[in-house]
Amino acid sequence: MKIKEIVQTTPNFQVLSEDEIERIYFDALGIIESDGARVKSPLALERFKKSEALVTDTDLVRIPTVLIEAALRCHPRKIALAGRNRERSVRLQKDELAFGTGPLYLTEPSGGRQGNGQIDRQEIYNAARLADYLPNLDFITGPLVHPCNQVGSSNPSRVIAMLEGSSKPMLLGSRDTDELYRLWQMGALVCGGEAQFRLSPLFAHYVEIDSPLTLSAGEAEKLMFCAENRIPCICASRAIAGVTAPRAIAGILVQTLAETMMVSVLSYLVKPGMPLIRGGVTTAPAPDGQGCGYSVPELALSQAANTDVSKWLGLGMLFPAGITDASEIGQDAGIDCTSSLFYGFLSGADLIFGPGLMNGGSSTSLDSMVMCNEIIEMIKQIGKGISTDEPYLALELIEKVGPGGEYLTQDHTFQYWQEWFRPHLINRANYENWVADGKKTMKNRVEEMRARILQTHVPAPMDPKLLAELRGLAAKTEQGA
Repeated sequence: MKIKEIVQTTPNFQVLSEDEIERIYFDALGIIESDGARVKSPLALERFKKSEALVTDTDLVRIPTVLIEAALRCHPRKIALAGRNRERSVRLQKDELAFGTGPLYLTEPSGGRQGNGQIDRQEIYNAARLADYLPNLDFITGPLVHPCNQVGSSNPSRVIAMLEGSSKPMLLGSRDTDELYRLWQMGALVCGGEAQFRLSPLFAHYVEIDSPLTLSAGEAEKLMFCAENRIPCICASRAIAGVTAPRAIAGILVQTLAETMMVSVLSYLVKPGMPLIRGGVTTAPAPDGQGCGYSVPELALSQAANTDVSKWLGLGMLFPAGITDASEIGQDAGIDCTSSLFYGFLSGADLIFGPGLMNGGSSTSLDSMVMCNEIIEMIKQIGKGISTDEPYLALELIEKVGPGGEYLTQDHTFQYWQEWFRPHLINRANYENWVADGKKTMKNRVEEMRARILQTHVPAPMDPKLLAELRGLAAKTEQGA
């Protein structure tokens, strides 16, 4: 019998020590209490004025520590998202994570094209259908308003295309509270009522904070709507190093946590208990000064550190990964996507989103989604770790084969060989066989797989009555009702 045995089956990784997390936490408390944050919504300011917070200089809000800590304690430590099939397939809780697509705002089979706000319904449907098929993508993401480019946002008609194409849960954004209201109505319809939506939401909603420490009127009011209706809310900071946040990563961590504290308190003043997920893009400006860099290693590092802080607080975390600044599938894209997805996985973030985003996040590529699906499968294989249970140690087998023996014909070999990763896209043939097969590159193989999936995959059909009701709600939005 073994005693005091420490078994580490899966890899373990952490950027910050608990002492470092606590220092960041207390410094963030000091920022919000002493310096405050700007809140541009009169409705939100009224909430703060009726609380223990101090509102000065028209819209500067300073919040005492006692109120911040009361708010942070009220967010649930577990959040479950369910697709239209009502399967609670995405669970935000300790030691679980899910991978999802980048925003499906513009797609083109050959690798994506520049976002111009014009989105074809069929493109959205095909992207959702592809994600529905790919087994390592757990959720799909609608168009979000990005920190680095203001390309599109979700609307009900696009969401219907996503629902028709996929049964997986969703992350959504909205232009304003009116559109958010329609999305919430649609979610309640799909879930079978408002109470069912609260128990197993169809989607989480994305709200942005204008770094440094500013909450616009529109985003504040969307946040308040989420709090009132228990919609899981991803509160994301626009923390661009040296532009909207300090250049040093530790300073970014303090500022983004202070921003989280601000939105936590506002949701608490509306109704305690809103499911809160931290997010955003904490990175450096792009080399050309246009937008920001998604491929810089500091993005993964800062997000992993923010994940440590979020887990310490018991909050969810959205981690951008599988995104490349490259313009096509190639070596650059492969390096970017693999390194960021692996780092996101090791960090233990609840939601890892981004596969499919290229050109610095300005376009969506179906081919990149297919490539990232294989990368994620490899990462999950590493994440399984190494079991040292008796069957895996194979002591009896080693003794049976003995020195100079062979393992090829053993039943144990056949059984455990099946647990090893086998690629669908990566070429492991020798040079002669690769040439005989036409010298296909990763790009060639990805294109073939994407075409095959779109030719054959038919998603589970939606109930016609439900689909008609959803289209009726979408029509009301487009008519301005």
